[in-house]
Amino acid sequence: MKALNFIFTLLLVSQSFLWGNGSRETSDSIIKEKRENPITIQYSLGRTVVLPEIPQRIIQTGSSAFLINDAIYLFPEASERVVAMSDSNQKRGYFLPILDPEYDKKIILPRTINIEEIMAASPDLLIVKDFLFSKYDKEFKKVGIPVIYLNLESPEAWEADLAILGQIFGNQKRAEELQRLFTEYTMNVLRPLENIDQENKKRNLILYYSEKDGTGAFQVPPLTYIQTRMLKMSGSEPVWSEADLGTKWTKVGFEQIAAWDPDQIFLISYRSPISEVLKIIDESPYWQELRAYKEKEIHPFPMDFHSWDQPDPRWLIGLQWMAYISHQEYYSDLDMDKVAERFFADFYNISEEDYRSKIYPFIEGIK
Repeated sequence: MKALNFIFTLLLVSQSFLWGNGSRETSDSIIKEKRENPITIQYSLGRTVVLPEIPQRIIQTGSSAFLINDAIYLFPEASERVVAMSDSNQKRGYFLPILDPEYDKKIILPRTINIEEIMAASPDLLIVKDFLFSKYDKEFKKVGIPVIYLNLESPEAWEADLAILGQIFGNQKRAEELQRLFTEYTMNVLRPLENIDQENKKRNLILYYSEKDGTGAFQVPPLTYIQTRMLKMSGSEPVWSEADLGTKWTKVGFEQIAAWDPDQIFLISYRSPISEVLKIIDESPYWQELRAYKEKEIHPFPMDFHSWDQPDPRWLIGLQWMAYISHQEYYSDLDMDKVAERFFADFYNISEEDYRSKIYPFIEGIK
C-alpha cells in the first residue's frame, strides 16, 4: 500500500510579444535559459541522464515496444515529439493510430535494435525497456545518444516511470494526474477486499499458453511478475506460491496443474486465438476431469489490441476484472464495459464514440 500512496501535488504563464527584435530576443533568452537549466533524470537502473532541454525528437526502440509506447502516449505531447518507434503489433492490430492522427508519418522500426536506422531519424532521446541495457548501452554510448531505460513491471515501477515521463515531456501536471488515476483504479479494487478473511480467498492459477514449432505448452509466471501481483491484489492466493519457478515463465504439465487443483484458472494467450486454446482444453479428456473445468471456472483474460494481464496501463482494468471474477459479491454492481470505457477516456482521452467504434469491437472476454 505504501507504494500506492502517490504524491498529489506549474502554473504556465504566457505573454505575447510584438513582431521584430523583441520576439527574437525573447526566443534567444528562452534558449539560453534551457541551456542553463538542463533536465536531470534518474531512471530505474539507478543511473542519471542529463538532457540539455526537453527532447523534441524521441524514439522508442527495441522489444516490448507496446509497453513503452502505450506509456508514452499517456502524455498528449507524444504525438508531436515521438518520431519513430518499434512495431507494437501483437497480432491484434494497432492501437496507437486511434490516439495519433500523425501515426502514419512515424518511422516504424524493427524490434531488433539497429543503430544506423536509429541515427538516420536524428533522435535527441531514446526510450528503451530496461532489460535491454546490458546488451545495447555500450553501442548507444558510442554514438552519443541519450537513453532512458524504463521498467514498467510493477505498481511501484509505474509510479517512478510516470514521473520520469513527466520530466521528458515537460508535463509534471499530467504525470501527477496519472499517478492519482493509478491509485484510484487500484484502490477501487483493494478497498472492498480490505477485510476479506484468508479462508475466503480462492486458490487460483494463471496459465499462459504459447506455441513453438507447432507444439503448445502452458506456463506459469514467477511470483514477482505483474500477473501474480494482480492475482494477489484481487483477493486470491497463487496455488504455485511454494514452487521454485525461477525468474521467467515456466512450463508446467497437466499432472502438476491437476495436483494444484485450483479453484479458478485465468488463461492468457498473446499469439494464438483464445478460442483455439479453449478448444484444446474442451477436447481433452484430462482437462474435462479438472474441478475448475467442471465448475466452469476457466476464464480467458480480456483483451483488446493487447491482453489486460500485461504491464501495460491495461493491467489496471485487468486487475478489476480478476477481482470481479473471484469475488463478485464485493463488486455486484460492476459493469466491466463501463470500466473499460472510462479507462480509455481517463488515460487516453478517447471519446465514448471512438471507444464504441474503434476499441469495443476488438474487446474479448467481457461481453
